[in-house]
Amino acid sequence: MIKIYPAIEFERRSPYGEGKLIPKKILWQGMHTCVETVCSATKRRIIATLPSGHGSLNEYGVNLDTRELFCPPSVRRWFGEPLLESLTHPQHDEIEMNVEIFRRTKKVVILNTIDYLYGHSLLKLLNAERHLRRDAALGLVVIVQDFLRWMVPDGVAEVWTVRLPLSNARNYFPALHRTMENECKRFSQIYLSKAHSHPQVQNISLFTRTKQHEPGISPSRITFIWRDDRPWFGNRYLIEAAKRTGTMHLFRKLQNKKIVLLFKKLRKRFPDIRYTVAGAGIATVFPDWIDDQRTTVFSAQTERHLCSVYSQSSVIIGVHGSNMLLPSAHAGTTIDLMPGERWGNFAQDIIFQETDVRHALFRYRFVPISIGGLLLAQLIEAQLSEYQAFKKQMSV
Repeated sequence: MIKIYPAIEFERRSPYGEGKLIPKKILWQGMHTCVETVCSATKRRIIATLPSGHGSLNEYGVNLDTRELFCPPSVRRWFGEPLLESLTHPQHDEIEMNVEIFRRTKKVVILNTIDYLYGHSLLKLLNAERHLRRDAALGLVVIVQDFLRWMVPDGVAEVWTVRLPLSNARNYFPALHRTMENECKRFSQIYLSKAHSHPQVQNISLFTRTKQHEPGISPSRITFIWRDDRPWFGNRYLIEAAKRTGTMHLFRKLQNKKIVLLFKKLRKRFPDIRYTVAGAGIATVFPDWIDDQRTTVFSAQTERHLCSVYSQSSVIIGVHGSNMLLPSAHAGTTIDLMPGERWGNFAQDIIFQETDVRHALFRYRFVPISIGGLLLAQLIEAQLSEYQAFKKQMSV
């Protein structure tokens, strides 16, 4: 945690010579929680990010007078330049923020989960478990965008729900800053959560109110997580070309065919399992014997329903991405189909629910997206038929 009131806990060298940055005031940029500072040597004003969220992985600074940006080159495009753009071109829309108070307290820790990517927001929210467990003396205030309100766990002191779509979450809204600043005046002591980008999770049910998979509990499923925009196909250049030319429907049809063939192979070995497709997008039609749980409209009700589908699934299969977070958190075992360009993001789309490293190696598999249906079927068959024997061997 980082203390931000009544004093601001912040130490950083100035990008200008030998001075250091003196913190003056918190700035609620939105996705970033920032601090307005002054260089002790040059008196130049710098807006710097606090070490929270992706700001805990890299340091960012902006001089609004000169429009200089200070950040590592590797993250300049993804985080640095959007931060500079947002602060130099603030948006003057009024952003609605609904404040729910469940427990009044003067000392709080604020968890800011605002982000422009769904997976980032969700993963930040999972930090709430740690604060509820370790920082019970402080009230937990959670800031969420409205699409994640359903996942806020019980036990928090307050929820600030911001009506802000992902597409606008990198922007800076001064009106929203003022709203948050005013709410903070109610507290005598404030800490900011570091909002780690990939926290450990002990109990996903705290968030989804859905139990994890229990082997032997029927109905059992094998579920493929569908995405209209990222199909099961190994050549990313062809996919990019299809998106530009409007021919993605061809790859969705191909994905449909590959899923049907995979399920047919597995059905011969496991005829009593329910075969399911779930996820975002409803392109193409599946045979009646495949349970189609796909949707184009996500709400608290549909999200909870899908979590129950995941929890009934002995095996989850899907292409790497944020679409795998909640499925992996509930299913018995997970197979992550990895595009070649995504190996650097290995395991970032998985919410691990296994503390024994040996069991985790069995339950979570990462394979190239180019894997054929026959080999994938063999892998799934082994996961289903050998897991209990594997657990017995690895129980000590």
